[in-house]
Amino acid sequence: MRVAIGSLLQRSDPARPGLTTLDAFLAGTLERDAALMVPAAATEIAGFLDVLQQAGVIAVPLLAAEAANGPPLMRESFHVLAVELVHRLAARLPVNAVLLATDAALRVEDEPDAAAELLERMRLVLPARTPIVVALHGAATARLADTGATIVVAGDEEDRAAFGRRAARYAIDQMRHGARST
Repeated sequence: MRVAIGSLLQRSDPARPGLTTLDAFLAGTLERDAALMVPAAATEIAGFLDVLQQAGVIAVPLLAAEAANGPPLMRESFHVLAVELVHRLAARLPVNAVLLATDAALRVEDEPDAAAELLERMRLVLPARTPIVVALHGAATARLADTGATIVVAGDEEDRAAFGRRAARYAIDQMRHGARST
């Protein structure tokens, strides 16, 4: 079994002036390929990898992008990250599932629900029944739920790696049993 893994994380605050650009991700985290397979220990990606490796599942790295909290993303910057993530996914098919860490507060200058937009883009390249499990910080929107993804919401005091492990267990459960847990 093969599971694509990735993240796009930034807590956007529309009240903050300006826009977040790609430079914020370059200053934070922007990893691809083999670099994604050796993540910082306290990340969702580390939790994903821990569970997938224990289960004998092949992790298929896409993109890990994280920026510090700031104003909403510039449309062009979000587009570059989203297109890269989706293109990497399309190039690595087939996969049995997708694990994605993101934040409900991810905003683009013209899109208040950037997490949903990202999942909608991913759905365009995936076979219809491919499970997507989202490790989500914050509350899911109706639009995000409409993507058909399983939304796993972070606990208040849950560390990021433990959260990633919990989301990865949902993905394995879906692949093995076809269960749609929430």
